[in-house]
Amino acid sequence: MNEPHARILMVEDEPQVLEINSRMLRRRGYEVLTAQTAMEAYEQLDAGLPDLLILDILLPDGNGLDICRQFRKKCLRPVLFLTGKSDVKDKVAGLMEGGDYYLTKPCQFDEFLAVIQMLLAREQRLMENLQSSRQITIKSLMLDLSIGHAYRNGCDVGLTRTEFSLLRLLAEHPEQIFSAKELYEALWGTSADGDTGTIRRHIFNLRTKIGADETDEYDIVSVYGKGYLLTCR
Repeated sequence: MNEPHARILMVEDEPQVLEINSRMLRRRGYEVLTAQTAMEAYEQLDAGLPDLLILDILLPDGNGLDICRQFRKKCLRPVLFLTGKSDVKDKVAGLMEGGDYYLTKPCQFDEFLAVIQMLLAREQRLMENLQSSRQITIKSLMLDLSIGHAYRNGCDVGLTRTEFSLLRLLAEHPEQIFSAKELYEALWGTSADGDTGTIRRHIFNLRTKIGADETDEYDIVSVYGKGYLLTCR
């Protein structure tokens, strides 16, 4: 979701408010879906979840609090309440049901837009932080922990599961020396029983695939008599 290309679902039973706000948002590059009833809102949500949900509370066949509650069962994307109900208890109810922000109608469009931009930008930062927590990046080398693939300059280097596990262990502890015995036990969960050749072959294959001899950014180094480490330059 790259703002302002986000998809917004606006649930509003006042036709004039719905038309003006949706038109102004579309002019700014947003994809805007609309619903004037709770039933229409549920149909839209069943068809696909928006990046931002804007809810009125009072609707002809239901209320926005129930819609928010159901939306929260499916995702944690931002919810903005835009409603004529201005009592503190209504604001508290909206926030307690999972709303991220509460605006009272009528409100200036500039304020409305600023809140939308803030909520979408915050969501994007959260997604980026989540994504980065599932990756390890060492210069041109990137490990995608969620799918077990490694990429060099954006190209999949084709690691086996064992090779990826070995690279991940080394990459999570850069500059730390692991003995062949420690690596073997970490990968297979059993004693190496003096088998150092298996690790040596995996290290050789791994260095070849990640192009360790072709770059000065990183390397997997053999430390005589001690083991192996991933070094970053």
